Amino acid sequence: MNNKKIMSILATLSLGLYLTTMSVAAADLAQAKSTGLVGEQLNGLLGLVKPDAPDDVKALVQSINSQRLAEYQRIAAKNGVAAEEVARLTALKVIGQASSGQYVQTPSGWQMR
Repeated sequence: MNNKKIMSILATLSLGLYLTTMSVAAADLAQAKSTGLVGEQLNGLLGLVKPDAPDDVKALVQSINSQRLAEYQRIAAKNGVAAEEVARLTALKVIGQASSGQYVQTPSGWQMR
């Protein structure tokens, strides 16, 4: 994949993920991340850092992940790439921008920034 296509995908991702996050309670997501219940995974989806998280947090993660998957598929179709590649690029970007105190997935497991 060439750099121009990657930049196009990343620009689309920024807007798409912003809109997706705004459509579900962004404050709830921020709170779930700041309390260490939820983190960003290497596959571009949210994950439960603590499997025994409350049901409302689990529902939030499921809702956001289904919206992300739909957005990845839309962007992939628009750019002629696999949705998994869009998700991977998103993961790199979002994990790189994670705030201090938030969890991100690494090849060896969850790690706090």
